[in-house]
Amino acid sequence: MKVGILSMQQITNYGSFLQAYGLKSIIEGLGHQVEFINIIPGEQLPQYRISRLHKIRLMLKRLKVKHPFKQLICTLKLHKRFDKEFKPELGVKPGNNDQHFDVIVIGSDEVFNVAQITWFGFSTQLFGESLNASKVISYAGCFGATTIEKLKELGIDKKIGELMKKMNAVSIRDKNSRDVVKSLTGKTPHLNIDPVIAYGFDTEVRLPKINYKYLLVYTYPGRMNDSKEVKAITEFAREKNLKIIAIANYFDWVDEVVTPHPFEVLGYFKNAQYIVTDTFHGAVMSLKYNKPFAVIIRDMNSNKLTFLLEQFNLSSQIATTPEKLKSILSSEIDYKIVNDKIITEQESTLNYLNQELI
Repeated sequence: MKVGILSMQQITNYGSFLQAYGLKSIIEGLGHQVEFINIIPGEQLPQYRISRLHKIRLMLKRLKVKHPFKQLICTLKLHKRFDKEFKPELGVKPGNNDQHFDVIVIGSDEVFNVAQITWFGFSTQLFGESLNASKVISYAGCFGATTIEKLKELGIDKKIGELMKKMNAVSIRDKNSRDVVKSLTGKTPHLNIDPVIAYGFDTEVRLPKINYKYLLVYTYPGRMNDSKEVKAITEFAREKNLKIIAIANYFDWVDEVVTPHPFEVLGYFKNAQYIVTDTFHGAVMSLKYNKPFAVIIRDMNSNKLTFLLEQFNLSSQIATTPEKLKSILSSEIDYKIVNDKIITEQESTLNYLNQELI
């Protein structure tokens, strides 16, 4: 069967790459031919239009470090590697893939999150409109910070509801997304885990060639610069005699910044002594490799990240204040419960895709 994946594979982001690769590999493992479909931009909603002022503010926020030039170099290096190496390796091609598919799978990632500023805006394509396929489903899609209240404020709740009702099957990955879909369509969608957990990556993972122990920091530019957070992380690392490594983004308080291949990112998580993150996929990779980790929740990812940790009985890893980071990192996690849950959810993934890819 010919399957198209409509996802966030064009974005320069390790989590987006890995979830796209994972879903593609799972579907190929079921015996299907898979290609990616790039997003066709839609309407720029009034409250979330990309403006020159927004771009300037975002740049200033990301460069709000002691050595902004070093952060700029890190950002440029990251984009260059993704554009020249990683995206082509994943199978991302320029232009629109409008060929006919037997099934198009929308997801994973925040494919339904319209209440944010993005280059693709409100693309109805992400809700199944005008797709050249005999069947359209989603897998572990996410509304992110978009709630039903926000959709009503934007005046697009009925439109999205009409489109989602036409989809052959809807799968989401968090409670807020489930509540939104149920409110819009009257139907309870399937709940599935992110492809980074669902797929093993056993043959792909690449361990970093370093001979020292480290604490890994996984975040985005302009975040984790709070003085209390920095103090808590650096003091803990010193107590444990660990170096601090950050992935892709420069911070003047870390020992090393690396811009590795996505499969090597998995290796950095797998070999880390401890992990501090404030991202969804940072938490995903931490629990996937059974690591001691702490999570700082941000407003923008509260819905999906809080649910993920609840789903795997890991709410205790949320650091509500910087002062709690040390005790959380030092606490033991019962990973038998987590691993049993992973196996159950992986089986659920295969059952759903086997059922819908027909």
